[in-house]
Amino acid sequence: MILFDLVTPFYIYYLQAMGHREKIVGFRVGHGEMSVADRILGIILLLLALVCLVEGIRVWDGMGGTGFMPVIMGVVCGTLSLGFLVSRSPNRESPPIPWPTKGNWQKIGFISLSLVLYTLLVPWIGYLIGTTLFLIGLVRAMGRIRWGYGLIFGLVATGFTYIIFKIWLNMPFPVGFLGV
Repeated sequence: MILFDLVTPFYIYYLQAMGHREKIVGFRVGHGEMSVADRILGIILLLLALVCLVEGIRVWDGMGGTGFMPVIMGVVCGTLSLGFLVSRSPNRESPPIPWPTKGNWQKIGFISLSLVLYTLLVPWIGYLIGTTLFLIGLVRAMGRIRWGYGLIFGLVATGFTYIIFKIWLNMPFPVGFLGV
């Protein structure tokens, strides 16, 4: 739901900029036809996928090495782009989607700020500590849950990603000032 809250204002702005004011209420994109926005998004994702694939192959140094994740991201973005390029909009009317409230804008701002801070601070505080703290804050911002559940989620999600990417795929992570 929070991803939808993040994307909605940008999609509405895009529709306004492209002159599709009639499509904004309920995001009505036509009857059984692909919208211009879907085609443009599909092309952008396809270009991003190609860049990821080319760069991943260019720096490829084996499974789990430097080029591994760009190749995986290229495949995922390419698959999503093909989905946008070949899919058709449903024939049914969709309910109108309201503009985000002040509280949702505050969530968007907090999440954006926390992403920037995470990117800047994780080299100094390390992956394990930084990601755990980031996920706790993110889960708390997205929904009203208790700190204990946020802590459990942060620890479990960070542990899983550490096991998969650091131990299984042998990818380097920033260790930070504590060396963990």
